[in-house]
Amino acid sequence: MVVADYFKTIEQLLSDSKLIVDKTVDFKEFSSDEGMVRGRLLFLGGYVLTFMEYIQTGKERLKYRFNLSDGKGNMIFRYDNAAHYKEISTFPYHKHVSTEIKPSKETGLAEVLSEIENTILTKI
Repeated sequence: MVVADYFKTIEQLLSDSKLIVDKTVDFKEFSSDEGMVRGRLLFLGGYVLTFMEYIQTGKERLKYRFNLSDGKGNMIFRYDNAAHYKEISTFPYHKHVSTEIKPSKETGLAEVLSEIENTILTKI
């Protein structure tokens, strides 16, 4: 898969969501196999996801972060793969929830959107 195909998948995923009320997304293709997508999604209920994925075909996500906050700006969760928290069994992949750092598998936008939609649907 080339980066342009991945970007098309992301665009479709965002278009299909019934819970996103506003979005700003920026796609940067550095080469046919390397690129970055980042953006801000506003969901029903005021939830906001800011995100970034730096991807390379064959190596997948070299860098990512997904930060979900509520309408008041309080963090609900954050996934990232920054190389800290070496004691976590899934290093460098981890999830911040409140003041806890939890193990996490490599995570992408599709998985995060699914989790957000489940969270929102249980609250509305």
